[in-house]
Amino acid sequence: MAGLNDLTARLDAEFAEFEQGIDALQASAQSDYEARKSRFHALFEPAANRIVELARPRLQLLVERFRDRVNVQPVMTQYLREVTFSFDSQPAQTVLKFSLSHDASVKNLTLDRDLDILPILFKCDPHASLCMPLDQIDEEEITNWFDEQIVSFVKTAKEMHRNNNYLKGHLVLDPIAGVQSPKFAAKSTLESGGTTHYFISNETCQEFQKRQNPGATA
Repeated sequence: MAGLNDLTARLDAEFAEFEQGIDALQASAQSDYEARKSRFHALFEPAANRIVELARPRLQLLVERFRDRVNVQPVMTQYLREVTFSFDSQPAQTVLKFSLSHDASVKNLTLDRDLDILPILFKCDPHASLCMPLDQIDEEEITNWFDEQIVSFVKTAKEMHRNNNYLKGHLVLDPIAGVQSPKFAAKSTLESGGTTHYFISNETCQEFQKRQNPGATA
């Protein structure tokens, strides 16, 4: 019959093997963490900063086209690069967002473009992404991707402003020309008698003012 000493020895061996496995797992996890941290500082940060340099002038062109109709909210931290464009004007609330991130192993970089339109009344592509290895950054591919996403958004915005489903309830009548047009297409507006009047040209606005004040000199 085996004695207690034999059982004790066997248990000690099993637990020692288990503890060695834990030590090996911890060492491997620490090594992986150090490698990810090294890649983050050596590869991701320089790549992210360079991509921001490439994207900024392109996105600025978009802002200049929309002027005061867009609100820009950039977020720049050590771990996050993101910019959100909010278009609150009619006919729909529109949010365009670009973000830059890396995968869990910090070996690949991902660019994301997200588009939210409320209400959404026509088919559009709400998401696009570009992925590439951090050690093989292709600047030309990145700039082309940004260019395509920006142009695609402008085309979507144009389609939205031409879509009759969006224009319902937003059409106004030029009282002089007798022509209906969307509010955003009005060339001039004039407050009169507590009512906002919309005009397709400065000339029709001036004619309206003359008719409202027939005794006034031109």
